[in-house]
Amino acid sequence: MGTRLARTLTEREWLLAGAAAGASAVLAFLGAQRLGTPGLLAPVAAALLFALMLRPVAMVVLTGLLVIVCEGPTFGLLSFTSNLYSHVYHELNPLDMLTALTISSIGLDVMRRRRAVHVPRPLLLGGVLLALAMLAGAVTGDAAGVPVRSLLLSENVLLYLLLVPLAVANLELDRRQVTALLGGATALAIVKAVLGLAEIAGHKGAPVEGHAQLTYYEPTANWLIMCVILGVLALVVMRVRPPLWAGLGMPLLLACLLLSYRRSFWIAAVLGVLLLALLGSSTAGRRALVPAGLLVALGIFVLSSTNWQSSGSPIIRRVSSLSPAKLETNVNDRYRIDERANVLGEIGEHPITGLGLDVPWSASYEPLPAEHEDGREYVHFAALWFYLKLGIVGLVAYVSILVGAALLAWRVWRRSREPVLRAFGLASLCAFAGLAVMDTTASFTGVDQRFTVLLAMQLGLLAILARTSVPEGVAAAEA
Repeated sequence: MGTRLARTLTEREWLLAGAAAGASAVLAFLGAQRLGTPGLLAPVAAALLFALMLRPVAMVVLTGLLVIVCEGPTFGLLSFTSNLYSHVYHELNPLDMLTALTISSIGLDVMRRRRAVHVPRPLLLGGVLLALAMLAGAVTGDAAGVPVRSLLLSENVLLYLLLVPLAVANLELDRRQVTALLGGATALAIVKAVLGLAEIAGHKGAPVEGHAQLTYYEPTANWLIMCVILGVLALVVMRVRPPLWAGLGMPLLLACLLLSYRRSFWIAAVLGVLLLALLGSSTAGRRALVPAGLLVALGIFVLSSTNWQSSGSPIIRRVSSLSPAKLETNVNDRYRIDERANVLGEIGEHPITGLGLDVPWSASYEPLPAEHEDGREYVHFAALWFYLKLGIVGLVAYVSILVGAALLAWRVWRRSREPVLRAFGLASLCAFAGLAVMDTTASFTGVDQRFTVLLAMQLGLLAILARTSVPEGVAAAEA
């Protein structure tokens, strides 16, 4: 019987080896057809990917690392990394596939270990509303004649906003591991700052409107750097000495953010610092919510009413360009004003359903001073984008997600005992307030792919910490 069993096992091993060899040959052939000689390494890549799929934490780290490190084509250094965002199948790119595999890896791990699925309560309402809004936007787009395939592909970033926080929240991470991840993110932000400054020093930065070169135009690096700056300052406000290397990196982070010429990030950072000073005092607590809310409302009003452009000339000229008279004469700022008039007109005609996904808005209310590629699919105001594409339910979902994110950050700040984790919660809370302001100048949340993946991972980490924190009363007594 033992010999028969050994023979059976040997036959199975041969079958598995033959199947693996055949699959490798097919992968190598397809890879060579698609990518040329480098495609011959497709079997090796598939084997590595399979090994990573069995380690969901590694998948999350890899995805987050690539999202942060790989810049788009506007970044001169390491330009080859922009291939992560090149279309592979229709509108899908490698980052889409990597994010989907990361979600799948966590889901399979949850099923394999038979763990209960944790749904972060602060994000539950926003998630349900977003799912309903995505369905409504697809139905409205289908009624407008948009092909089903286009509708499905246009919802990929929204799907990540819905699923990635839920997936990351179900990782098996303890608070010590989250602290290590935050330390790695801080170090990576400093590295990004060095690369951004090297971009300018090497005269490889993208010039905007013929003026000075900038560090990072896209929002992902600026968001990470801003959050790290707020995190280090949060430790200072809480009278905790930050690590020496983090303190030494602060000038680099500040210089990189300043030389991005992203005025919306400047305003968000200033707002975040003011909120840190207001909320970080030991006596603030809930009594600071009203003045904090007024600060956020003021920032939203100022930015949304002036329609500042995203980037441009040197710092002095950027500050002086905030004059309303200059906004009227600047083509890009004038475009945003006219864009908003047209979008509000479309919403006025479709106040419940909006236009639907993948349906362009028309310039029938105000003529545009310029046209941009795919400009009629985009809106420089996230709340209006959600309203226009997903209807009124989409607008409520967007607001609910921001409120839920702020609530998660609040709980981590108020309930955590570890100074680094408390600082992460407070910095995230102030950053989310800044995000509400930034989203009035461009659509980041749920629209920009890289930014949305990074933001969703941040929400997932906050959900882990909020779930493992002690009750508020206990934390307050211990503090």
